[in-house]
Amino acid sequence: MVTRPFPDARPDSHSARLTAPDRLSALDTAGLLDTPTEEVFDRAVRLATRITGTPVGLLSLVDGNRQFFKAQTGLTGDVARARQTPLSHSFCQYVVTEDAPLAVSDARDHALLKDNLATHELGVVAYLGVPVHGPEGQPLGSFCAIDNQPHDWTEAQVASLTDLSRMIETEIALREMLDDRQLLLREMNHRIKNIFAIISGIIRLSRRQEKSTDDLATALESRVQALAQAHELIVPVVVAHEQAGPQISLQKLIATLLEPHLDREIERVTIDGPNLILGQKAVTYLALVFHELATNAAKYGALSDTVGRLTVRWRHEGDQVLIDWSEEGIAKRKHAPTPGHGFGTELLQISVERQLDGTLETAFSDGAMTRHIALPEATLRQ
Repeated sequence: MVTRPFPDARPDSHSARLTAPDRLSALDTAGLLDTPTEEVFDRAVRLATRITGTPVGLLSLVDGNRQFFKAQTGLTGDVARARQTPLSHSFCQYVVTEDAPLAVSDARDHALLKDNLATHELGVVAYLGVPVHGPEGQPLGSFCAIDNQPHDWTEAQVASLTDLSRMIETEIALREMLDDRQLLLREMNHRIKNIFAIISGIIRLSRRQEKSTDDLATALESRVQALAQAHELIVPVVVAHEQAGPQISLQKLIATLLEPHLDREIERVTIDGPNLILGQKAVTYLALVFHELATNAAKYGALSDTVGRLTVRWRHEGDQVLIDWSEEGIAKRKHAPTPGHGFGTELLQISVERQLDGTLETAFSDGAMTRHIALPEATLRQ
């Protein structure tokens, strides 16, 4: 990355970039604000000061109001103890909003920085900062070296700080991936427990319908095979490094996940929408979403008896795909979970909102429930 000087005046777009919802969301997802010091980050800032010959090094995370020092070396006094300052004392905020390496040799002579309180109260004279990004590319903060006297930065120093910031980005990305993997392993454990309940329901359903032992065995075999096929759509989430196979349509995905729960003699499920071929990532996370919805419908909702109806429709609206999962005729049950709580709800929100950049809203009325899901069409192609 090529360094450039700080802007001479605060850009008009500065505040909007600093408080952009997607950037603040990425900062929150990283989970580093207001956390204890960690050697993996402290080591990086110590190395930065040795490379640049400066007294101070920081890993500074910037939100809409302050900068928090996840790692620091060379600070003293109240600032070192607080590990943060308001933006009135921040050079790092400009590295974030410019999303580029910025350098100044003497802030006391710079039109924008000479009035910054970091110059007057913290003794910041020379500064070199490179942006630190989250896994989706949003700038989270600045990895920087600071001198209390004029300093002419070299290209080698800029390159070294950039390399160190890339190492920090890798650490952040790995942590996020491991957090997601842990959640998904919990989900698989949750699913395995549900499979036993689903199979019990399949046995009860088949026993009511079939007249002979042979017919019962055939029905059970076909339904358990359908359940296994639905389960195969979920496995790629946990082994995400493997290929999930060929792309499939949204229609086929939903039908496959619903098949184990359906009574073939009662037409109470409608699946309708334009043909939409899904990419691997979309198949993976939508499989989780619709498996969760189908399981809940079979245990507590419209598929838990013979009077409920389920309608799944989707349509294009601009650059989004809108999906409505609607259940009617839901009987009240003593042991049904409270809507909007629990692991299943968390899984739905993470899959739709965090992984697929969509929104999920739920509407309840007497004996009915609708899940409104809006997803960017571009994300569904991934």
